[in-house]
Amino acid sequence: MRVLQIVSHYVPAYHYGGVLHVAHSLSKALVKQGHEVHVCTSNLKNPQENLELSPDQPIDVDGAKVYYEGVQITRYWGFSLSMLRRIWMEAAWADIIFIHFHYQFASIAGGVIARMLAKPYIIFTHGSLNQYGVAARSSLRKKIYINLLERKNFTKALFVAYHSVEEMDSSFKFGISKIVPNGIDPLTLASTPPLGYFRQRYPESNDRTMYLYLGRLDVGKGLDLLLPAFKKLTLKHRDVHLILAGGDERGYATKIRHMIEELGLSNYVTMTGLISGPEKMGALQDADVYVLPSRSEGLSISMLEAMYMKLPVIVTDRVGLWRQIHEQQCGVVVSLDETELANALEKMTSDLERNSMGERGNNLVRSNHTWDIIARNLIAQIVTK
Repeated sequence: MRVLQIVSHYVPAYHYGGVLHVAHSLSKALVKQGHEVHVCTSNLKNPQENLELSPDQPIDVDGAKVYYEGVQITRYWGFSLSMLRRIWMEAAWADIIFIHFHYQFASIAGGVIARMLAKPYIIFTHGSLNQYGVAARSSLRKKIYINLLERKNFTKALFVAYHSVEEMDSSFKFGISKIVPNGIDPLTLASTPPLGYFRQRYPESNDRTMYLYLGRLDVGKGLDLLLPAFKKLTLKHRDVHLILAGGDERGYATKIRHMIEELGLSNYVTMTGLISGPEKMGALQDADVYVLPSRSEGLSISMLEAMYMKLPVIVTDRVGLWRQIHEQQCGVVVSLDETELANALEKMTSDLERNSMGERGNNLVRSNHTWDIIARNLIAQIVTK
């Protein structure tokens, strides 16, 4: 099958986070299974810089042919005439089109062109239709944007793909909805640095129970609940440490630093910034507990990676997969409550079940959330549609 993916940003533009990881992982899995994959994306590296690539020349990225097109107007929205032309050419070639929606020009162009060429397409929402997220940021503008520019894209899609039941239930609905879960590639997690590598880089965590938050520093991630809850933990346990590993999102890191200082947590919390490669793998390997206190979350890749690495997890009941985590006892699920979160943190300081939780989490991810399994199931859904 000839598959075209349309996504605003693609590897190696890692600044832009989870959406490009999903598109890249899906490309690799599809190529591995014998499908042809082309990708239309922008050449943006971050809000200020472009990727250093030759114009008009496709790049082979793990077997997929990737076209990185220049942006002419508004780097944030990513308007690109060259991308418009490229999508038209590649859509004519494709049997099926995957469109990754994130309030960007690329998804609008992809949907319109797919319909003009009578090509079937699927839209991946990546949490962008979550009602909490829309309400929390520019609610009116986002609603107008969806209704004026994207509604028809959703209603005419083969189906709209949500990453979890929780995400689908908390999102605006358009057309036919299905679950296409997020996943991990076990091969990317196979190479780990020596045990203790991360703690050696951050010696303040040595000989302490290490709690790891791995993700964007963003207002919706519940860090304003986590830090006061962690403060309560430090009043009872001095041998604990919290790692906040992730890139800044719209200046929110500054607020987090102020909160850490105000709570007197400077000796208990380390902010690493965005980490990748050996440092990220070292964090997952050396940590004792993974924490994701989000107010709203589709299906976190970093959470799946942590579970695959056999870390017990603490998550809220707003995080995708929370029901399975609770039912299969892979960790502790809490509501959006500071006291509940503090109690869960304390439970994990000495819980004899931590290792068993980690093993069960690993089994859950290996059984249902690897990209090979997801890609195979996705193609089967398309073929039988």
